Amino acid sequence: MKKTAKLRKMINEGKTVVGVGAQDALSGLLVQRAGFDAVYVGSYSTEASFLGKPDLALMSKTERLLLVRNVVKAVDVPVIADMEEGYGNAVSVMDSIRDFEDAGVAGIHIDDEQLPCKCPFLPGIPRNQLISVDEMCGKIEAAVDARQDPDFLIIARCDTIGTVPLETYYEKNMIEDVVERSNAYVDAGADGIMLMALNVAEMEYFAKRIKGLRVGLFAPMEPIAIKEFERTGYAMTIGSIATLYMYVRGLLDGLKKLYETGDWNEIADHISTDDEFYEVLGLQDYRAFYDKYRIP
Repeated sequence: MKKTAKLRKMINEGKTVVGVGAQDALSGLLVQRAGFDAVYVGSYSTEASFLGKPDLALMSKTERLLLVRNVVKAVDVPVIADMEEGYGNAVSVMDSIRDFEDAGVAGIHIDDEQLPCKCPFLPGIPRNQLISVDEMCGKIEAAVDARQDPDFLIIARCDTIGTVPLETYYEKNMIEDVVERSNAYVDAGADGIMLMALNVAEMEYFAKRIKGLRVGLFAPMEPIAIKEFERTGYAMTIGSIATLYMYVRGLLDGLKKLYETGDWNEIADHISTDDEFYEVLGLQDYRAFYDKYRIP
């Protein structure tokens, strides 16, 4: 079964698909090994791992696609990718959809920010501005027209919450703007909406008011348990930066201990064994290939 069909099947059966972010093929393999339904490749993690930079639109589409293709080839589960704002106008969106579909992902999400997009919650960085609803709907229509596989998932993301301080967002009841924009995007053809809910009450609010499939996030800023997404009928939930932050914490702790002790043996509880590492990489399969194809 194609990965696009696999993802659609899980959603159509009423399952809340649980995906976890990966920044490379190895972390994607580990997400799959842990038992999650899908792998997510986002800008925040890949700009950090590939460039060692914050999420400020410093990565090109070509670089993102390179990473995405490697993740897709490494795992058997569906991969969902961040397609930013489509890398341009509606014409660029059409080209990008074909690129990401050719890369083998099961779906993408596209946001309604002005170019260049950036993570809206980085301290000290100016807030994003949004494009008009009409322009975003045009991008969604272009994405729908461009996709070749009808099971390929097109998710829109409304970033109203990233345009103002949280206090202003709540004081002006801008959550209603999220609802209005999101429903317009579904009417334009988006399969679903990626939503940033900061608590369970907001999840329930969106569940009652937004059409289409709902995709939620769990992260330090959205500390919501997976079971709550299941309870409120979300089609998918994604831990977008989970492996990235585990990776940074784990490496910092292990490297600090190695530096302080100067003894490899002192970090045994921080590292994988050879056998575990080889199993993750599928070395046993390659051993069989050497025998089967009589490779000297």
